[in-house]
Amino acid sequence: MLGEATGGRRGLRLTARAVGLLRGTPGGAELIAALIAHGRLLLAFRERSQAREVLHEAVEHAERLGAVRLRGVAEDLLHEGGARRPGAPRTGPAALTDSERRIAGLAAEGRTNAEIAASLHLARRTVETHLTAAYRKLGITRRTELPAALPPVPYGPEARAG
Repeated sequence: MLGEATGGRRGLRLTARAVGLLRGTPGGAELIAALIAHGRLLLAFRERSQAREVLHEAVEHAERLGAVRLRGVAEDLLHEGGARRPGAPRTGPAALTDSERRIAGLAAEGRTNAEIAASLHLARRTVETHLTAAYRKLGITRRTELPAALPPVPYGPEARAG
């Protein structure tokens, strides 16, 4: 708690020390809270990779202990740090980000990368990057496979509401 209240680099050192000390005990909620505090400060210092490791550990301990609230806090921080939500699909149309879905949809309609880039005010390389990720997630290798791999896009006001 002192590390989190102190903040800054000193707070980061204090939370790391608390985690180290508590790991050697039959840890419980105190260890999970220390891991969460340390992960939160790592995120504040943009140490996302380290933060995710610490927060994954917090989730695992919370799961074993049945600490639902602490697990939720750790998972929210993980998501904030760029980690996927548990159970988020890694392949298939549901795995596409909004940008990947939009760009892949335009490519499936027959637009070129240059046309897509111009219409969305993006660099052509950005379009290529999103398409490469979409191909990987959809398990395809050719642009001509896009229409069959993408689900139909609903149109109208009810599509925007959902």
